[in-house]
Amino acid sequence: MRQRQIPNVERRQRVLLVAHRFDADFSMESRLSWFRAKSAAKKYDVTVLCAENNPGLRCDPDSKPPGVNVVTVPHSAFEKWLTRSPVGFHLAYRLWHLRVFQVAKRLHTLRPFSLAHQVSYCGFREPGYCWRLGIPFVWGPIGGTQNVPKRFLSQFSAFGATKELCRSMLNVLQLRMGWRVGKALQAASKVFVANREIQTSFRQARGVELSCQLETGVERCTSELREPRELHDTQQPLRVLWAGRLENWKALPLLLNAVAQLPKNIAIELRIVGSGSQERYLKGLAERLGLENRLDWVPLPDCGARLEHYLWADVFAFTSLRDTSGTGLLESLAAGVPIIGLDHQGARDIMTKNCAVPISVKNPQQVISDTGKALTLLAGDSKLLRQLSDGALTRAQKYQWERLGTEMNEAYAKSLRTATKLQVQESNREEAPQSAAPVAG
Repeated sequence: MRQRQIPNVERRQRVLLVAHRFDADFSMESRLSWFRAKSAAKKYDVTVLCAENNPGLRCDPDSKPPGVNVVTVPHSAFEKWLTRSPVGFHLAYRLWHLRVFQVAKRLHTLRPFSLAHQVSYCGFREPGYCWRLGIPFVWGPIGGTQNVPKRFLSQFSAFGATKELCRSMLNVLQLRMGWRVGKALQAASKVFVANREIQTSFRQARGVELSCQLETGVERCTSELREPRELHDTQQPLRVLWAGRLENWKALPLLLNAVAQLPKNIAIELRIVGSGSQERYLKGLAERLGLENRLDWVPLPDCGARLEHYLWADVFAFTSLRDTSGTGLLESLAAGVPIIGLDHQGARDIMTKNCAVPISVKNPQQVISDTGKALTLLAGDSKLLRQLSDGALTRAQKYQWERLGTEMNEAYAKSLRTATKLQVQESNREEAPQSAAPVAG
């Protein structure tokens, strides 16, 4: 049986973070890796193993967070070749994790780590291999179990719907039968899931009760930077922002159809900030719906350049049919922008009636109709819009990185204390004198 190493509690302990991309300004996944390392470095010496590292100076004045050592393990030429196809990417990602584990073992031999944390990607399918290091292991927050509601597959092409059905079936199989998923769950001292729906999925599939913490967060709220928003002038168009990847599952057509069906007296300015494979189709759809005079298309910028769009908006629209959370939701809350969003999956955990108008998810026509009603309501009620804006800033505070980082550091500390206690108990049992054998009379 492999013996766990006793963490040295007399010095600043060393934490290993595995994060595929470490970059403060590239994507949600790369940003969360950056800020989790930055938070951990407040109490621990942190080493990050990543495939790509870009300091992202626009989001952070330092080239890297203080107290963080970054070790890059680039993808091999073969792995890069595999990533050219969606199926090959998952194999390449697994092969990369195998090489990361070899690097982690070598570093651990030279100077032992106290704890390992598999941070990103957040998908539950790939726990990596660092749970085999024999030290406390933290995994998550993890996501990726969400599926597109079946009644909405009619919004996809035949090929797109088939892909989603295959993905849904694969989710069920891997969640219940994935060998390494099960091994990582058993080995982990702490596992976080990103929302309550995923928490339920693991309870039903694996019989485990996991802690819940959103996988991503916000650095700060714009209330720290400027005065509260002015009341919206109901005589002016309601400015609606949609931001994200232009892909099937993001379901932008739900919003486009809702705006197209509004009465002529409801003035809307719609800004779409996004890029993706569906861009050409979506622009054609908007033209067929007669929205070209209401609509402005903006390519999706890096994270640091998105704030100006949220400051422009009166409302943020969220239509995603499957998302662990939704980066745009947090970005809108931090900017004091109320949300009109689908009330399911991770969005359900984030939105409240104090900061959003939740839209129930029954069928496409119901969502289109209810979204139109919500737009009409907010376009004509400036006081409600202001109340929701204030509520958004309040809600954003729950997801600030400082708060999330403190919670994660507490989980590290508890895992380390538990490991030390168990190792001391085991050592005491080994050192206890054996009882003398009875002497025969």
